[in-house]
Amino acid sequence: MKLISAIPIPYSTTGSFWSRDLGLVTLALRDLGIDAWFVALEGDPPEVGRPLLTISRTEMANPTWWKQQNPDAIILNTWSAPRHHDIRLAALSLNKPLIEKLDTDGVKSPRIYPVHNFRRGWVDYDLTDSIVKTFPRRLQAFCKSLAFLCLPALMDERMVHCMSNVGVYAAETPLAAARVRRFLRMYAANPMPEVVTISHPVDTSQMGFEGQDEKQNQIISVGRWDDAVKGWPLLRDVAIRFLKARPDWKMVVAGGGAEKEGRELEHMFPAQFSKPGRLDHDALNHHLRVSKIYLLPSHSETFNIAGAEALCSGCSVVGPSQIPSSSYFASKMSGTTSHLRTPDHVCDALLAEVDEWECGRRDPAIIASSWQAELSAPVVAKKYLEVFSRMGCAKL
Repeated sequence: MKLISAIPIPYSTTGSFWSRDLGLVTLALRDLGIDAWFVALEGDPPEVGRPLLTISRTEMANPTWWKQQNPDAIILNTWSAPRHHDIRLAALSLNKPLIEKLDTDGVKSPRIYPVHNFRRGWVDYDLTDSIVKTFPRRLQAFCKSLAFLCLPALMDERMVHCMSNVGVYAAETPLAAARVRRFLRMYAANPMPEVVTISHPVDTSQMGFEGQDEKQNQIISVGRWDDAVKGWPLLRDVAIRFLKARPDWKMVVAGGGAEKEGRELEHMFPAQFSKPGRLDHDALNHHLRVSKIYLLPSHSETFNIAGAEALCSGCSVVGPSQIPSSSYFASKMSGTTSHLRTPDHVCDALLAEVDEWECGRRDPAIIASSWQAELSAPVVAKKYLEVFSRMGCAKL
């Protein structure tokens, strides 16, 4: 069986293409005996030995190119975006089983969750800029959301028309999948696509918890802290409240950005707070194995791979409820969600999760094993194959 996974973004050797998302799925499929290939747009020269094809966008949107490849099944990561409908139609022209990966929190329209959609568009994504400089971009984002809300023909109806061409979509969490189904019902998509839940894969080859590392009273959070969507201000405010309330606990914040603010917190809590910056895989995996709780402070996430990696290392997760992965990640006796995304409410959730650990209701070995059985790359690859089998893929 030949399977192609395609995404219309340029390939980069530094882009973590093989440790996450469709690149990792491709490698897992090959381990399962599938002739799987990952296709991206031309960028960096492909490394020797990788199951990779880099092509122009014109080729990706050309039915002839797809016919020449002659795959038995296709995974297409085009986010249901109308701007990629020519690629979608080119792949569909083969009449082979196709799953479109959405990489979504399910809020495909302001009509699904207006407040969250507006808030997400208003977030300043460059913390180094002043409000005066960023206000025009924020106002533009707000007006765009308002226009899409009031005039569904601008985007929603176009998107649903494009989506009705595909039989099966994959969303990353159950809540995101439910939101996408509501979006399709809202505009009476015809025919109505199926929406399944298939998570992002996690490379669990160096993860797990078998008791070799003793869990400490430690919280960890990982992010690009110069990207405001990751929520550094909330993390800072929660850290101050939490570390004052629980001086017997520590917090490690990994990732670049917010160096000055990090040093200020290290000065305030010299024995409790640490911001080591960017960590290599071994150092990060160590912190995940010895931490008990992963804190997710973001404004918005389609999934949050770092949180998934934490689960597979025996951490539980605390995050705001509007992020679909928060409730998903907490679903196996493995976390607590905060109803509101405010410092007080998130800190309450964090303190409640600490109580769960101290009362013996969190078992890191069970958390790690149950989530590896859900999120490891081979498991995720098999989920795609199961759906393709239901779609009638003759080679399975």
